[in-house]
Amino acid sequence: MIYKKFGNTGYDVSAVGFGGMRFDMKQPLSESAKLIPYAFDRGINFFDTAPGYCDDKSEEIFGLGLEQISAPREDYYLCTKLMPHKGTNIKDVRKSVETSLKRLKTDYIDFFYVWCVRSQKQFDEAMIPGGLYESLQTLKEEGLIRHINISTHLIGNRVSDILAAADFDGVLLGVNILNFPYRWDGVKYAHDKGLGVVAMNPVAGGLIPQNEERFAFLANEGETPTEAALRFIMSCPEITVALNGFTTREHIDTAAGVADNCKPFSKGDLEAIKSHLSENLDGLCTMCGYCRQSCPKGILIPAYMQFFNEYLISDDKDADWKEKFDTCCQWGYLVERGAEASECIKCGKCEEVCTQHLPIIERLETIANW
Repeated sequence: MIYKKFGNTGYDVSAVGFGGMRFDMKQPLSESAKLIPYAFDRGINFFDTAPGYCDDKSEEIFGLGLEQISAPREDYYLCTKLMPHKGTNIKDVRKSVETSLKRLKTDYIDFFYVWCVRSQKQFDEAMIPGGLYESLQTLKEEGLIRHINISTHLIGNRVSDILAAADFDGVLLGVNILNFPYRWDGVKYAHDKGLGVVAMNPVAGGLIPQNEERFAFLANEGETPTEAALRFIMSCPEITVALNGFTTREHIDTAAGVADNCKPFSKGDLEAIKSHLSENLDGLCTMCGYCRQSCPKGILIPAYMQFFNEYLISDDKDADWKEKFDTCCQWGYLVERGAEASECIKCGKCEEVCTQHLPIIERLETIANW
């Protein structure tokens, strides 16, 4: 297992993190809990959960599993979270933290996240006097939590803005081998500022393992595209933890096995990957971002194209893509999309600067219909 310093905290954390969203809820909680000590024995010491995960049972599963670990408490690190609108005062925040502590069967939480910041408005809500951030500082002084982190779905440059506005020890964001050009500004800023950087969705939310033949070009000889995607995240010096959701021991073995054999990617490697993606994605947007500056209506074209990528890759073209799009607008990277796709005036400036010569106008029209 590779271990990295978590920002300026001094903690040595595993390059693989155990994300608590993927437990099999068809089996008893005690069975899922057995994955926790198994992961620890494989070298994983970073455990991430939240209220609401897995029918609101994830924290409870971790509590059952962590008590099976015989090692001292300081040998592993726990993370949980709270959304800004659910913690507008110290009373509510304290209640949430104490509930998490009880479920996790622990006296303190190492990293507590201002969770799921999808817009500037939500960040501002977390920062109001007496709100979530200030309340967490109080609980930190009391020893109930050790560090305050932030979880965000904002794009790279917006991540930089919010990290500059407050004092956090770490950041959780969605970055993977497919979208890293679009997210890298935030990753780089956080790393340079001395924050731990945790990558959620390292295999693109299941997109890569579900379409391995499509992404065969990502892999070297002897590895799968899924392993290549994990290796990319784990070996990036700027990324501290690749947060993986596990359902079986085999999933843990795959991720831990990749971590056992990782080699860092140089800056040259990163540029080569960008080029490789551009050559092999065959009609998928690489989110270079040139089109964003060209649009006179301010449409966040790269984000719309990222969603369209998912449509192109999916084998299920008959799925309810309107519903998927609405979900992305409410919870995903399209929350702060600004102008709607329907506001496109078909000026063609985006297609003029597109390095892949994609039919952006046509795709925006399809999305507008959704």
